[in-house]
Amino acid sequence: MHPMRRLVPIVPIVLMALAADPTPAQSPGRLVERNANVLQVVEPDANERDLRLTPIVRAVQRAQDCVVSIYLQSNAQGRPTPVTEGQGSGVILDERGLVITNWHVVAPVLQDDRPNRLGVQVKLRDGRQRAARVLSSSANRDLALLQLELEAGETVHAAEIGRSGDLMIGETLIAIGNPQGHANTVTSGVLSAVGRSIQVRTPEGVRTYSDLLQTDAAINQGNSGGALLDITGKLVGINNAMAMGAENIGFAIPMDVVRDVFQHELLQSQSFAFAADAAWLGIEIRDGGDGVVVSEVDPDSPAAAAGLRRGDVLLAISDQSVRTAVDYLRRIVTAEPDRPLPLRLRRANQDLRLAPVPITRTDAVTLAAIGASFEERSADADPALVRKVTLAFYRDKNMWRVPLFPAVLQVREVRPGSPAEAIGLVPGDVLLAVFAQSRLGPRELPVTSRRDLARFLEQQRGRGLRIAVLRGDDDLTGTIDVRGAAPR
Repeated sequence: MHPMRRLVPIVPIVLMALAADPTPAQSPGRLVERNANVLQVVEPDANERDLRLTPIVRAVQRAQDCVVSIYLQSNAQGRPTPVTEGQGSGVILDERGLVITNWHVVAPVLQDDRPNRLGVQVKLRDGRQRAARVLSSSANRDLALLQLELEAGETVHAAEIGRSGDLMIGETLIAIGNPQGHANTVTSGVLSAVGRSIQVRTPEGVRTYSDLLQTDAAINQGNSGGALLDITGKLVGINNAMAMGAENIGFAIPMDVVRDVFQHELLQSQSFAFAADAAWLGIEIRDGGDGVVVSEVDPDSPAAAAGLRRGDVLLAISDQSVRTAVDYLRRIVTAEPDRPLPLRLRRANQDLRLAPVPITRTDAVTLAAIGASFEERSADADPALVRKVTLAFYRDKNMWRVPLFPAVLQVREVRPGSPAEAIGLVPGDVLLAVFAQSRLGPRELPVTSRRDLARFLEQQRGRGLRIAVLRGDDDLTGTIDVRGAAPR
């Protein structure tokens, strides 16, 4: 038998354990089941929030509202709703909706010959969606300016511009963009190198971009045109490329380069959006102490014909004030060709009013190159002429069926002393074809839009271009000299 053991009371021990429970006293309330939810939230206190509010978080909070998502949408007939055919990112530069992005993001819009088929839609971080117009672009630097179509009195949040010249290798950088359609995606890394050069495939072939920043912050497809920030939230670069077949190698255009391109290219008329219906006055402007100053006037331009002079200060366009070069760009891009454009200006302390009649930029190119302008005659507007030109082009090509041209180009004006007059072109002639060089020799190509003709002429500057025209029932051919000067 075991010796009798002394019984020890249990209750006092349990009570002691309960008395030692460190759980703070709760305020009176309804009884709840104990430990019913194991995922009980522990709310952060002020100190914990401060710990989580890192410099990266502060930078993103400071700048995230200035980054937008850009969508290229097709408005082709037969589709009930627009279809997105491209996407990218952009950064707001001022509260009135000026946005900078990459040229390659909006290049399809600039290159599309079908009017209004592609449109630009911009989505802001707060959910607002606004249409946008391409103002100007630089393919050589992969930059473009857009203008949001804001409502009256509406404003947007602009980025704070920083310097890129004093960036340090290894310092923290933050990328914000719209990769794969995921708006306002944030990635971070460091500055890996400066002064990089890369070759990229663009809508106009392979291009080389130089003086780039390299970072290991993830920059994926759709990040193009987005913001590269420093740790203070200032904009120090515009993201534009990633290295294919490698991870964490991204590239951005330094902000110092962007500022230089903005002033010396994007605000110059040669960079204005190249569209068949874009208005052209024939002047260059600059910001001056008294406002917007006319720095150059093309002698063969509508501006010169109306009496504008170098040194004139522009005060207003169509009764809308013009205080900066950006104001001028916003006004001129909405001007209509072949309609008088009222200008108010100051010359030697005297206020003047002039009304030049802008022409299209494509007309400006052809007038500068060969001294002739052309009118597009569509198949809908003049089916007999288009059919006649189509059959003339395909004559002797042994084809049973041929596609009808969408339009043809008919000579509207020939300037005295021009290459067009020297070769014998007269108003009413219809451009039948141009002969372009290929590896197999000259190739006969139809030209059915003023934009196509302008491109051919710009490619042939300073050289001869063989053309064929239809005059009545006669096919004529010859080589026209293409002058080297480009319109300003």
